[in-house]
Amino acid sequence: MKGIPSVDLPFHGKSQLRYENLQSLVRDMALRIPRDSILIGWSLGASLSLLMAYMFPEKFRGLVLIGGSACFGCLWDKKNLRGFLIRLEREGEKFLKEFRSLSYPKAFEDHIDLQGAKTLLKDYMELDIRHILPHIKQRVIILHGTQDPITPLSSALTLYNMLKGAKLITFLGGHFPEDESLIFEVLKSL
Repeated sequence: MKGIPSVDLPFHGKSQLRYENLQSLVRDMALRIPRDSILIGWSLGASLSLLMAYMFPEKFRGLVLIGGSACFGCLWDKKNLRGFLIRLEREGEKFLKEFRSLSYPKAFEDHIDLQGAKTLLKDYMELDIRHILPHIKQRVIILHGTQDPITPLSSALTLYNMLKGAKLITFLGGHFPEDESLIFEVLKSL
């Protein structure tokens, strides 16, 4: 999104972040983000934002979660998750482009290290942070598409019910809002 600083995840874009595990990644990312920031996390980034807010509660004043989940692996049958990883391994870039067309409304090109990204994705599929949600003190706004094919709406409802004082805003569409101005409108309210 233009005008908002962003951090590329390891193995994506021009990321300089090393990857050992999700907790060390959260720590490294949090150290790079200025104090009193609002975190905007999409998909895996939403889970990482929740972890940052939990681990560094004094550093962040709010969160905007887009297409997020506290337990992505809980949303899908294990055979579907294994099938996803197998297709990623066998079909590589072809499958990645197909998946991205489901998850983001506009075409984009990005450098990706498939083997590294697969490691990150496996860890994400095993992540369950539902237990930390009641401890998140920052203001949280959840944006979620009513037709999200990646993270079902039930995931947003779980976040909403477990995060104290969270606000849920749904939009017509999928895993990311087609009209990004919605995100800027939400940021104004924080």
